[in-house]
Amino acid sequence: MHPAGERKGMAGLVLFLILVLSVLAAAWMRAAYWGVFALAVLFLSLESFFLASRFSLGAEGVQVEKAFSRSERPWSSFRSAWFDPYGVTLSPYPRRHWLETYRALRLRYGRGPTAPDRAAVERYVLAQLDPAQVRIFGVTVSRQAAADAPGDPAQRADGARGRR
Repeated sequence: MHPAGERKGMAGLVLFLILVLSVLAAAWMRAAYWGVFALAVLFLSLESFFLASRFSLGAEGVQVEKAFSRSERPWSSFRSAWFDPYGVTLSPYPRRHWLETYRALRLRYGRGPTAPDRAAVERYVLAQLDPAQVRIFGVTVSRQAAADAPGDPAQRADGARGRR
């Protein structure tokens, strides 16, 4: 599932605002195609909210697949990891940075029966990150548990990428 499917009320409100802004753009520019263009740009800018995402964790790195884009990064490219109840943010910056929204990878746990096991994802991510190079924030699983993690439990996980 994806964030819009989990938060139907918010999805309805966002769609309503997108439609209103598209109609206003068409009226202001006095051409219907500007309204269609605004609708497409606004919807695609919120791709990670409306459309499902899938992430894969492997020994070489992280791969995030969305409907219209794909991102793949090696574990060595991350300098900080932020764990919260909704997912993990893997950032190329050691501290919070204004470009993090555009450069970081967000691995969202999601909800429902197809959601990945949070503890297994945390253990696997911690086992892959180099503690000498990566700053870890908000983790609930100990590094020892990550080191003791058997195999690759989070090889393929479904989730939706949320916004920060």
